[in-house]
Amino acid sequence: MLQSVKKELKELSPIAIPAVFSQLAQMAMGFIDTVMAGNYSADALAAIAIGTSLLHPVMVFFLGVFIAFNPIVAHFQGEGKTRNIRTHFHVGIILALLMSPIAIILLFNSDVVLTALNIDAAVAELAMGYLQATLWGFPALFLFFALRFCNEGMFSTMAVLAITGSSIPFNVIFNYWFIHGGFGVEEMGAVGVGYATALIWCFMFIGMLLYTLFAKKYVDLKLFKDFELPNKHEVKEIFALGIPVGVTLGFEITMFAGVSLLIARYPVEVMGAHQIALNIASVFFMIPLGMSQAITARVSYFVGKKDQHSMRIAGYTGLATCTLISIFSSTMMILIPTFFISIYTSDPILTEIAISLLFLAALFQFSDAIQVASAGALRGLKDTKLPMVITAISYWVVGIPAGYYLAEYQGFEVKGYWIGMILALTIAAIFLMKRWITLSKRMLKITSSPRTQQA
Repeated sequence: MLQSVKKELKELSPIAIPAVFSQLAQMAMGFIDTVMAGNYSADALAAIAIGTSLLHPVMVFFLGVFIAFNPIVAHFQGEGKTRNIRTHFHVGIILALLMSPIAIILLFNSDVVLTALNIDAAVAELAMGYLQATLWGFPALFLFFALRFCNEGMFSTMAVLAITGSSIPFNVIFNYWFIHGGFGVEEMGAVGVGYATALIWCFMFIGMLLYTLFAKKYVDLKLFKDFELPNKHEVKEIFALGIPVGVTLGFEITMFAGVSLLIARYPVEVMGAHQIALNIASVFFMIPLGMSQAITARVSYFVGKKDQHSMRIAGYTGLATCTLISIFSSTMMILIPTFFISIYTSDPILTEIAISLLFLAALFQFSDAIQVASAGALRGLKDTKLPMVITAISYWVVGIPAGYYLAEYQGFEVKGYWIGMILALTIAAIFLMKRWITLSKRMLKITSSPRTQQA
């Protein structure tokens, strides 16, 4: 068993490490947006926080559909079905072109949400300006998603890292240029961050396209020589797997976004401290999130090869690694919170509030890592519907109502919402891990039964 785990770690690491750093690179761009907007003005920081609270739920839902290409392509790689791999690259591009206009229409009309929440008119106007500026990059973003997750299913995570990592300096340059103006561009503040984001998405798509076109590993596949339209079965499988993933991710991201919107009525200092603590927690979360994508690919690959023993080793190795990482991140948040917060602000009031929230963030690191790793392993088994139900109940039936009760009726205020998130993530972690243990064991028993072996 120990030798099997060591072997899996050796195979997992070259896929997982670039995937983790890709997530960190993308998170770094969000961090850069927050810091540069915060340095411009408090209103700009609040506008970015509110704008992203509307942007991310929609973006993440459609992201979930594209994540389905990871296990599907990895499964075909395990089976050695090159034609199916080629077809799914084509399906991804078609879906990206069809779905981006839907997302644009949804976000373009999201000002009704801000009106319903009675958010300060000046901040709401800035938030909508930022949001609408990002919409110019949505077609490129969706095309990037399609190519990225097909490539991740082929274990090409290093290419994704190279593209996302090289985007960071351009993000800084475009942000500064559009925020402060110059060289023929007017000063735009928070709205400028939106235009910079749209340009970066275009940059990432072009980079991913060039890699996919010219990488040596794809020469024999002839990915774009004969463009094939997808059949109904292929599209149905993608949506059957991807829509529950999108909804599952949507439940989590909307829980965090919902909290941000619910506390938008609180003082600006509380909103700012919440955003800072959430950003720091999100940076650490990028590590298990990147790991989960590698876990999905490895588990699905072994399912395709019909090697259920190695499939279980891959899943449990990934889970154990994510757990160890969460212990480290929690310890860092508890021991040196001021160091992380000082990167964002030196304001003593903001710092004091953020320290108390970061302690609560440290408590849910363990649960968050387990739930995302378990969900990744289950995606490798193409099990997404029950995880969707589990997260729906955990986040929106338990987490948000409990947080609202503690915050608004028990006097915990913003801390009450964070306690609700801890409760939600813990419940999700327990039931998702239990689901993985049960389902993977069941699959192993089926393949090792005498009847299966005779067949």
